[in-house]
Formats: sequence, structure tokens, C-alpha cells
Amino acid sequence: MDSEYRAVVIGALLHDIGKFVQRKIMDEGKKQQKHEIEGYNYLKKLFDEGFLSFLSDKEERIILDIVKEHHNNKIKDGYVGIVRLADWLSSGERKSVEESDILKGYGEDIKLLSIFETANLLKHVESESKLETLYGMGYKYPLKELKINKKVIFTNKPYPNDNYVDLFNDFETALGDFKNKNDISFEELLQLLYKYTWCIPSATFWESCGAIRGSYPDISLYDHLKTTCAIAACLYRLYESKKINEKINDKKLKEYLERKNWDDKIFCLIHGDISGIQDFIFTVKNKYAAKTLRGRSFYLDFLMEYLARYICKELDLPIANILFCGGGHFYILSYKVDDGKIEEFEKKINDILFDMFKTKVYVYLVKEDVSLSDFLDFSKVWKRVSDRTVERKLRRFDYKLEKIFKKPIDDGKDERCKICNNELKDEKIPLEEEEGYRCPYCESFINITEKLKKYSKENKFKLKEIFNDENEIKIKIFKELENSFNLLEDKGFFRYYLDEYNLPDNNGELIIPFKIFPISFPLDENGDIIDLNELAKKAEKRTGTNKIAVLKMDVDNLGELFTKGLKIIKNNKNKERKNLASISRMSTLSNFLSLFFTGYIPYLIKTGKFKDKEGKEHEFKDNIYLIYAGGDDTLITGSWDAVWELAKKIREDFKEFVCYNPFITLSAGIYLTNPKFKFKRAVEFAEEELERAKDNEIKDIIKKNSLSIFSTPLNWDLEVKYIPGFWEKLKDIKSELELGNELINEMLSMEKYCEKFNEDELEGKFNELIKDTNKKRILHISQVAAEMLNKIVKKGKNGEIILYLPYYWRLLYYIKRNYKKKEEYEKVKFLEDYVKRKVHQAVLQNVGLSLNDLKVAAKITELKWRG
Repeated sequence: MDSEYRAVVIGALLHDIGKFVQRKIMDEGKKQQKHEIEGYNYLKKLFDEGFLSFLSDKEERIILDIVKEHHNNKIKDGYVGIVRLADWLSSGERKSVEESDILKGYGEDIKLLSIFETANLLKHVESESKLETLYGMGYKYPLKELKINKKVIFTNKPYPNDNYVDLFNDFETALGDFKNKNDISFEELLQLLYKYTWCIPSATFWESCGAIRGSYPDISLYDHLKTTCAIAACLYRLYESKKINEKINDKKLKEYLERKNWDDKIFCLIHGDISGIQDFIFTVKNKYAAKTLRGRSFYLDFLMEYLARYICKELDLPIANILFCGGGHFYILSYKVDDGKIEEFEKKINDILFDMFKTKVYVYLVKEDVSLSDFLDFSKVWKRVSDRTVERKLRRFDYKLEKIFKKPIDDGKDERCKICNNELKDEKIPLEEEEGYRCPYCESFINITEKLKKYSKENKFKLKEIFNDENEIKIKIFKELENSFNLLEDKGFFRYYLDEYNLPDNNGELIIPFKIFPISFPLDENGDIIDLNELAKKAEKRTGTNKIAVLKMDVDNLGELFTKGLKIIKNNKNKERKNLASISRMSTLSNFLSLFFTGYIPYLIKTGKFKDKEGKEHEFKDNIYLIYAGGDDTLITGSWDAVWELAKKIREDFKEFVCYNPFITLSAGIYLTNPKFKFKRAVEFAEEELERAKDNEIKDIIKKNSLSIFSTPLNWDLEVKYIPGFWEKLKDIKSELELGNELINEMLSMEKYCEKFNEDELEGKFNELIKDTNKKRILHISQVAAEMLNKIVKKGKNGEIILYLPYYWRLLYYIKRNYKKKEEYEKVKFLEDYVKRKVHQAVLQNVGLSLNDLKVAAKITELKWRG
């Protein structure tokens, strides 16, 4: 890659560094200049001190010009013109959006408003004027370097008491590692900015002539810098490359900067999507599940990142152009490429995967051409490329169907791998546990699982070690990739992988260079991974129930969150919707969701605890096997009681993470099973439970946002657990934003019913009662009560509620009759109160009677007290 390109990419990545400097100066009480001037002066000082000392004088001049002049309206060509245009497109604007020369008013407290305060919420706000109100009441992030722990990436304060001076001082300390060194990589520079600018707003409100102006402060400066860099890299390639058909010159650049010809499609969005995940991961015998599951799921995760970086390498683009990678998907922003190029990538990738795994996995590649105007509403591009992918999935292996049908996939040999049941060929490895052999690929998955276990202890991810093991059979799955794509051989500034990365430690500390991989294993005293049988025995020791559980969770309506959740109604008669779906805002949203699933869930498992029925604490990490977490979903197995408690904890923390936004929800399915039951089938049953949760509705208004277990769905907020912070936020949204939303009104009308009675409360009451009396009779009585309640309240033909009073009085008498002694009756009176409240709610609110909280609480308690 040429030096001018390197300078433009670095210049674009650092173009707004002056905003960090400016706000630090402001917090010191000193007078600040425009951010581009502050950035120029600061960067010049850094270069003099040896920052990125490998750069030539010419490169430094280009970078400094970009930083100083990127708001100069007179420059409409050259490298500055490229970054000026990239800056506009990243912001989703047709022109520069500048802050006032002197930040004041709102500038005195410039903090990053959580993207979850606006996503899916602003579209319900009736007036743009309410933005100021939402900023005032909304939760903002602390000014701290990025760490994967609750104190940093969560926020529950409108005004955190942090200042830019401390953060900037930490940044300057970290800069020491980037001075007078020649082996710095682009990835490390990108991570430096991520670690220290993730919590800084890219643009803010500011006050001028008594009016509030500027941009909404929910876009991270890091995401704006990264996406500006990605766009500038594409523009540079169009501007300078001789290999690309679509080219731009200074004349064309000037037209774009004069807001002309914005319908030109000079970019494209490439979407990668892997299919066959479930078959690939879970086609193993239970006996070997613990040894291979994480290795298999990690491999697919790593494969998608590896392939995304491979495509960037082939297109001469930096890794900043990977807008998102996780959950079996990646999105890459590129200059416009021919359809044939994408087909070429897809064929090469899938030919290699076919040779390794036959038809089990397939990577679809689709691209959508993008105009400059498309950046004004990038959500539409996201939707268009996703729709194209759905169409493409109808033609899997279409380019080689004849070859597949002509020659059998297997060679007809009888001998098969004891783990995955694939045909064994020349290479085979004897099993230690039983007679027979395993294939080299299963050997690789066992090996990578062992390595991940070791890396998790060391907080290191040794990529070079994975690809260069002396025993080539142990790394066959990686060796065959590298032999085909040669991604690790480059050692220049834009190299696509480093030899080694740091993993987050138990405090969530991120040391550059780092990787945030979801790794967590239950280990025994010898450091070996605990298998499913032993995990079930751990649960049996605590509860008397020898079972494991499988948990599957994901975010509800994720597609709509990205394509429709970033809009606001403008303050006009037509209620026209204004779009806020810039590429940088979408990047911020996806980045934070990924932080929770890829980063926080493993952190929670490693550090969190749960209590058993006796109140004794146990650690999740000793009882939970994290199979997968990333993108917007997770798959977990382990001791059944630990999984049950973890599911509730993840959801409670997720709700806090998204600032109690009622329009961003998560659903979960849990399936309990014998540890010897076929694991693939157990995962399928957990998937069915998840679908049941997503189908859950209350009065056709309150949808999804549920947990399903024992084929019984419960709404998280109304039936599982009462979380005061959520209800307080709901009331604030309704009153402060004057939101007359049907969902919020309906939820608030039901608050009083779920505050006292919900699954969590009922389970606690059952547990205490059994501990006090050593009798489980209450569980049988609760089941009878549930059956009788179904006879008390019914819906008529026209939807009206019909109350059968004789059944009602009979049920109350039944409860009292079983506990004649006054002291005993007082302990079970909560069940009578529960019945009265449920009937009251059904009659007054005309809702179908749901007793699922009672049923699940009784069943969970019964399972906990078998031993």
C-alpha cells in the first residue's frame, strides 16, 4: 500500500482528535480554539515527540493538512477533499456540521448519551423539540477508558461526575507505546482510539443566541472516526487506483462537495452470512460435547472474521471497513466492485470449505451498490443487502450442483469418526476413551478447545501458536485456511492479524492489542473441562435434580431496530419522519450491542455468583459452559439451576444496559434435560422454547420480551421479576416526553399487579415456606389453585370477561382448609392474595388470565427441593 494512502487513512481516523483536546482544555477552564486547530497543534506536537515515527515527512504533512482543513469549505479536491466528503457521509449530512467556536451551555457537560436512550424511542416522540428534554433526563456514559465491566459500559446517571482531563491523561500515557516504534499496526492505532474515545460524543448540542443547536450527542466519537476512515479509504481507492473501473477525479470530487450527482453509486455494502451453523456445531456425541463444542463454535466465529479481513485485503481496504462482524454475519463497506468479483470470492471460499466440511457450511456473499445519497439513510442500504441475502440463500452451491450430484460426497468407506460420524480417510487419530478413531478436523476442534481454555487462564490469545503447531493435524482447520488465503504473512502497517492479542482479565481490563472473545469454561480441580454429566451432578448435589439446561437468548426485532429504530417525527403538521440512521449512528448501535453479548456475558459468567435454595453462594464459572455469545444472541448450557439463575441475571443486566428502554427487549428459551439426551435435539427444543417466548402476547399490545420454560411463556416485566428502575424510567418517559404510546400506557396500568406477585417473588416465598416447614404440600396446592383459577375466569363469545363466583369462593376455602392452624395459614396467605389479585386484574383490565408465573415458580421450587 502506498504512503499517500496510509496518510489519508490515518488522517481520516484522526481528523476529529481535536474534539478530545478541545473538551479537555474546556474542563481545565481554559479558552479553546476550534477543534480542527486544536487537533492540528496537538498532533504536530505528537509527531515531534516521535508518535508514529515510521511516517515520512510527506505523510505527516498530509495528515496535518487533513486535520487542520477538513472544515475548510474552499478546499474541494485532493486528499483534504476526500476526508471532507467522508466526514459528511459518515455524519449522514450534505454539509459540515460544526460546533460553535466556544462550547458553552450544554458544552459545560458534554457527555455521550447512550444510543439506547434514542434507538426505537425517538420514533414515538411527537416533536423534535423534545430532544432537549430527552438529553437532560437520559443516561450518559462515564468518561473512562473502555473496560468490560459494569462500572464502565453500563450507565444509570444523567450526569456522570467525570471530566475529560483524567481520561485525556490516561490517553497520553497510552500514547507512549506509539512513539519511536516502527512496528505499530493500524489495528493497534484503531484500538487506541476505541479504548479512549468510545465514551466521547462525536457532536453535541451547543448554545448560540439563546437557542440550542448542533447534533444529537448519541454517536460515539470512535464510531464517527472509524466510519469516516472507512469511507475515505474507499474514496481514495476510487481517486488513485488504476485497477478500479469506477474512478473519481478532482472535478468529480468538487461536484460531490457542491452537493451534485449524489445519486452516483460509487460504493457498495458487502454482506457475508454463514449457514449451517447448528448442524456444524452440534453434530457430535454428548460424550465429546465438552471437548469440542466451544472449539467448533469458536471456529465459525473466527472464520467469519478471517474471511471479512481476507476480503478487505483483496480489495486493498483497512479493517476499519468491516462495519460489523458477529452472529454469523459481517458487513464491509467498499468502493463499488463488479458482481463477478463477489462471485469469485464466494466460490473460492466455499470450494475450500466444501473440501473440508462438504455441504455442512456455506458462506453467502452479497453486495448492494450504494450512492452518496444513501448515506443520508444508511438503514435502507442495510435492509436492501439483507433482502438480497435472503434471495441468495435459495441458491446454495448453485455453481457446483452438477459436481456434487455427479460424485458422491463420501467414498463409501465404512469406518467413521466416532465424534462427528464423518467418513474417515487416510488421516485418523486413535481415541483414548474407547475403541475407534476421530477425524483430523475433530482433533483440531479438541485442540483449539484446549488452547482456548489455556488462553482464558493466561488472558492471551496466541494466534501465531494456533497456526503454527508442530503437529499439523492438530491445526488442520486453520492451516488449510491460511494455505488458501495467506492472511498472516503480511507484516506491514496494514497487516490483517497480529501474532498475539490480550484477552480481558477478570476486571475487564483491555490491554492493546486486544481481542474480545467470548470464552468461559467450567473447570475441575485438575483444570480439565467439566463434561455435561458432571455439570448435572453438580446441580443434583444442590437440588436433588440431575439435569442440565440449554439456554438460547436473542434481541427481539433486531432488524427493525436497525432499519426503523433511528427516526424521529419532525415538528411539523405532516408528522414527517426525520432520519437519524447515519452509518456512524448504526455503527455505534451495533458496537454497543456487540459489547454486551461478546464482552459482558463472558465477564458476567467469570465473575458472577448465584445462590442455592439454602442461600449458599456458587460461582457461575464453575457451572456454566458458554457455547456462543456474539452479535445479538447467546447459547449456553450447564447445571440446570445455574442456567436458570444466569438467564434471569443476563436479562436484568441487559435491561439496565439498554437504559430500561421499553422498545428494546430480549427473549429467551430454556430447556431442561438429562445429560445423556442427544445434545443437538436439546438445542432444538431450546430453540422451540425461544420461539414460544417470541410468540407470547398480552392483549395484542405487549409482545415478545418473554422467557419460556416447560413450554410456558412469561413476560419478563409483568410475570418474571419486578425491576424498580424499569418502572421509574417508564413513568419518566411518559411524563417528561409526553408519550401517549399504547404499549407504555398498557404496561403502566399493570404495574401494581406484578410488583407484589411475579415468578421471582413466588419462587422466593415457596422456598422460604419449605425451609420453615420442611413440607412441600404448598406446591401441590398451588397446582390445584392454578387449575381451579382457569375455571373461575373465562372469556365470553364477544371477548367479555365472565367470572364464576362459586369456583372463586371454593378456591379460597380450599387454601384455608389445608392450613387450619393460624400460624401456618399466615405463611401461605400470599397464595390467597395472589388469587384475588389475578381475578381482580382479569376482570378490571379484561385480560386473559395467565397463571404462568405461579406454574413456573412451583415447578422450579419442586425441582430445587427433590434432594
